[in-house]
Amino acid sequence: MYPRILKYISVTVISLPLPFASYAQQTDNKEPQETVEDLTKKEAPIFGGVALSGDLVGVIMKSLNSDYSQMEVAAHLNFKEKYFPVFELGYGESNCEGEETGNTYKTKAPYFRIGMDYNFTKKWYTGNRLYLGLRYAFTSFKYDISSPGFADPVWGNEVPFVFNGLSANSHWGEIVFGIETRIWKIFHLGWNVRYKIRMSHSEAPQGSPWYVPGFGKYGNSCIGGTFNIIFDI
Repeated sequence: MYPRILKYISVTVISLPLPFASYAQQTDNKEPQETVEDLTKKEAPIFGGVALSGDLVGVIMKSLNSDYSQMEVAAHLNFKEKYFPVFELGYGESNCEGEETGNTYKTKAPYFRIGMDYNFTKKWYTGNRLYLGLRYAFTSFKYDISSPGFADPVWGNEVPFVFNGLSANSHWGEIVFGIETRIWKIFHLGWNVRYKIRMSHSEAPQGSPWYVPGFGKYGNSCIGGTFNIIFDI
């Protein structure tokens, strides 16, 4: 009889904590999860953090041995998921030769942009953004130009046309339209289109640069774009 009683007591004592443990575990796992309705009522934080991004278009252009390419990174501040001050730093280079004229042009130099993006997306909590922005950009660079030369009208000999280390600088503005999508937690992908307008420019009297780092082909305006990978930190 005693063995049966001891067995009954042992089973009872061992099984008693189980319901309490199960209840405690269920209680711990019941973390409040915000619904979409809750998020819509919630205000975005005043400061949402910093994001770093890099452009993939320049990497592709570099790998394809394009006439010019540029590599750039950017830092974005996030205020209220609406206002995004941006600082962009890049390095542009060109080494090209005209197939018909034989003229050559070389340059490589850094450039920077500073500006602001405004996010129009109301559902800020999704991490997706549709934005419009403005930039001020500047670069100071040196460039080399050369051509096969020309015949001297008096002496008839070949006169070379080679100038190295010519100085130039350029200021321009940009209007930016872009889309950004959250892929996973802190990882985003985005692209943008930029309309660039030259504000001021100085160059050497011997000839105009063919390419301006960060701006693109020399001119009063041009259209560019970037495809970015973005990480929140």
